[in-house]
Amino acid sequence: MDLPSRADDVLSRAAAWLGEGRQIALATVVSTWGSAPRPAGSQLVIDRAGNFEGSVSGGCVEGAVIVEAIEVIAAQRPKLLEFGVADETAWRVGLSCGGQISVYVQPVGESTALDASSVAALNMSRAVREPTAVVTDLTRGDVRILRGTDLAGPGADAQVLGRVRSGASGVDLAPDGQSVFISVNLPPPRLIAIGAVHISQALAPMAQLAGLDVTIVDPRTAFASAARFADVRMMTAWPQDALPKVGLDSFTAVAALTHDPKIDDDALVAALQAGCFYVGALGSRKTHAARLKRLMARGIGDDQLGRLHAPIGLAINAQSPSEIAVAILAEVIQSLRTDHTSQR
Repeated sequence: MDLPSRADDVLSRAAAWLGEGRQIALATVVSTWGSAPRPAGSQLVIDRAGNFEGSVSGGCVEGAVIVEAIEVIAAQRPKLLEFGVADETAWRVGLSCGGQISVYVQPVGESTALDASSVAALNMSRAVREPTAVVTDLTRGDVRILRGTDLAGPGADAQVLGRVRSGASGVDLAPDGQSVFISVNLPPPRLIAIGAVHISQALAPMAQLAGLDVTIVDPRTAFASAARFADVRMMTAWPQDALPKVGLDSFTAVAALTHDPKIDDDALVAALQAGCFYVGALGSRKTHAARLKRLMARGIGDDQLGRLHAPIGLAINAQSPSEIAVAILAEVIQSLRTDHTSQR
């Protein structure tokens, strides 16, 4: 699976610059107060010539960070920067009041705590949609990268797990009393709509605006056409063939919308077994009762069936395809921000 190619994809840009032999530093927002424009975990990559990508303050303190980063590259020692954003400056960047930002600038190289192999490992985890946590000792500069089994099982660091479950990066106190910054990197949430139907035509652009990656799966070529779904990833295949290629995970929502058991049921089984954070199906209560019997016959247990949202969408008395799409998206977001955080 390829990483998305985006100008603000800081870690991908860092890897590319390292591959070109550039000397670089990473600047990361570690804490904020007040109306700071960028959250903790926001990053900026800078090379020794002053080229940069990303953002730590929406333009407020980038100039000063870049100057400091060039010095960090030369000295090959990290530095913690503190900025107070005055009211006048804040107004110029569109904020209503002042704030404070702490930015940790660290060199990236073969002899530093964060080296090229570490950046490559983080990018690989992102490519396969694996959650990671980077734990940085803000005093000593030590870096630990936790991924895969490091974030599961009885031996996992409870403090780090708490950050991963919440999805929020931030500064904590380590057992030895040192301040550590835990940077959480989670896969972007995505929505897979089963069925290139009218509801999907409304749902896809809404979900994209809400920040979800969207894929439409439908084996019916008459429905799944580029003319009906512009700028949306289409897979003209049966769900049992398409979904293994997508790779379902706990950061994926699946909405079955065809009304056809031959298409929907395979998708629902796969989504429930994969632990997708949201699984919903269109249909009446009578239709759903018959669906439950079919899924039980295929080995889906009561606990998994209890996670199936059907009839799909929040109960807002939606009638038109667009209104139903709003109800579905609202329920997906509700699951993402509540149930999902407790499952991670």
